[in-house]
Amino acid sequence: MQVYKFGGASVKDAAAIKNVAQIVSSIQEPLCVVVSAMGKTTNALEKLHFQWFHGQAFEETLQFITDFHQAISAALELETNTCLWHQQIESLRRKLGNIDKDSFDASYDQIIPFGEIISTSLLHDYWNKIALNHQFVMATDFVITDNLHRESRVQWEATQKKINGLKNNADILLTQGFIGSTTNGEWTTLGREGSDYSASIFAHCLDANQLTIWKDVPGMLNADPKKQSDAQIIEKISYQEAIELAYYGASVIHPKTIQPLESKNIELRIASFVNPNLLGTLIGNFPGLQYPSCYIEKENQTLISISTKDFSFVVEDNIVEIFNQLHLLGIKVQMMENSALSFTMCIQCEPHKLNALITSLEHKYTIRYNEGVKLLTIRHYQISDLLRMAQQSVLMEQKNRTTVRWVIQ
Repeated sequence: MQVYKFGGASVKDAAAIKNVAQIVSSIQEPLCVVVSAMGKTTNALEKLHFQWFHGQAFEETLQFITDFHQAISAALELETNTCLWHQQIESLRRKLGNIDKDSFDASYDQIIPFGEIISTSLLHDYWNKIALNHQFVMATDFVITDNLHRESRVQWEATQKKINGLKNNADILLTQGFIGSTTNGEWTTLGREGSDYSASIFAHCLDANQLTIWKDVPGMLNADPKKQSDAQIIEKISYQEAIELAYYGASVIHPKTIQPLESKNIELRIASFVNPNLLGTLIGNFPGLQYPSCYIEKENQTLISISTKDFSFVVEDNIVEIFNQLHLLGIKVQMMENSALSFTMCIQCEPHKLNALITSLEHKYTIRYNEGVKLLTIRHYQISDLLRMAQQSVLMEQKNRTTVRWVIQ
């Protein structure tokens, strides 16, 4: 058994979907295919959810989502009225009229999964047309999570029992990334860009030989090629190094992807759907490798500094209080630093969450922040990297033997 994961760029139009079918049909062993939402559908669904939740008109956004998939369906010469993807659009419309608005995050998880559900349904329709034998599987029936919406945690024992039922079934399983459900059947999501993690879950539970994540890049690079023209491919990476790079924000894989694979020594291949013959990057049990400097940039971060209004030291009970609010609001801390009179952190969050954090703390704390800052991480840095950064406007710095991080204005 192998597991293939295709992201949004690999199914963005009719030509891409045909390319996926060619890649999938070329494999001669049982296969599980995990697919993301097409193109920028998730962004459109987030806009739709925001409009719906706040009582704004959302029909235009819903029509945009419908038209986008309709154009791909027409290019694939599918009969729309009999297609499963079109039925899923109607299911989305009905759900918008039935779910309540008690919680932004809970309702988010009932709407956003339609991106993955519609995309896999459209692939299912096309694969039926070309007679590619497969079984369509709803991930919400097999990936069981807790009820922490938008960042749910997998219940591994329950998920394993469910996925055991998929072993020795059809030659090709087709399912969705990013989504799951609670034991009560309420939909959940695994965190933004969580389809890689979904593929890792299926690979782990299916005892796969290998997981391949198909990207629009030739493999894992040591920098974003859009920002550094001399970015180079890293042919082999250890599990541990890949976890570190993903944790710091390397966009090629989701941070939670590696550990379920490492626990069963399942290798992960990063491959190019543009040129499937390239070897790409292999991640596995490879100790003792040497790596080039790896550059990871995260834009649109917020640097926030919190101090007590009574001028007392910021100590453990203050930090517990701050982190409780971060947890309740689902705000991720990218980097932090504590001094006698302030606690400073670089966070990634939506504006409404930042406002909610400030509101929850301002009765007791003085809060200052800089929006729109950049977080740069260099792993395996060189002296030349440090000299170059001396010319930048650095707001915060952390450095150890292998990694240096800067918050830059």
